[in-house]
Amino acid sequence: MIRLEHVTKKFGDRTVLRDVSMTVPTGSVTVILGPSGSGKTTFLRTINFLGQADGGTLRLDEDKPVDLAHASQKEILQVRRNTAMVFQLYNLFSHMTVLENVMEGLVTVQKKSRQEARERALSCLKEVDMDQFRDYYPIQLSGGQQQRVGIARALAMNPKVILFDEPTSALDPELVGEVLTVIKKIAREWKVTMIIVTHEIAFAREIADQVIFMENGLIVEEGTADAVLSHPKEQRTRQFLNRFLNNSCLACQVLEQEGGEGLWHTRAN
Repeated sequence: MIRLEHVTKKFGDRTVLRDVSMTVPTGSVTVILGPSGSGKTTFLRTINFLGQADGGTLRLDEDKPVDLAHASQKEILQVRRNTAMVFQLYNLFSHMTVLENVMEGLVTVQKKSRQEARERALSCLKEVDMDQFRDYYPIQLSGGQQQRVGIARALAMNPKVILFDEPTSALDPELVGEVLTVIKKIAREWKVTMIIVTHEIAFAREIADQVIFMENGLIVEEGTADAVLSHPKEQRTRQFLNRFLNNSCLACQVLEQEGGEGLWHTRAN
């Protein structure tokens, strides 16, 4: 379980997170939706200290709560050992092969032998169907393939929580489906806790145990995927969903092809 309470953040005079609290049960998937500038990515980055909050606490499982504004270096390292991040722009090392990229954290952070790291990396690459590209360099891969390597790199660290920051936003539309399919597989088979920031509403409907809608640094609405996406209570949530329902996305097509129930119930009516 990961619990965040009363998280606040300002950039100068602008408040981007306003007393945000949420609980994500172990092994569940929480999807955070919201318009650009709503604070989604900032919130995600405070979880593993890629950005420092001005206030609030974080608790992983039964560990002692960590003060996000005044965490010690030891506390920060402990949180980072238990979390992994999948970035918008992949963040692969261009001078390393696919295999070396996945091995890097295992060797330098977890201090595993190169043989052990290699075996673990190959296993995780196989999970995302990228083991056949082990000797390729990032420049030789499509954006979707690079993102799948990023997911393998996160899995290899065996984290308690994986954070996904708009994992498909930098991809060409025809590549979105392959990445969403991999994330869905990982959620189903690995049972790792996930927090996913995305605009892919069909994907959220299919995968999420909990959906949170944010705007202006606040949680506007939260609940099960069915409650928030099929029966939203807040007018602003309904407006946001209507906007995206009117824009057909590749993710919708992929999920429908796989037998998913699809989007918000109004789409099917």
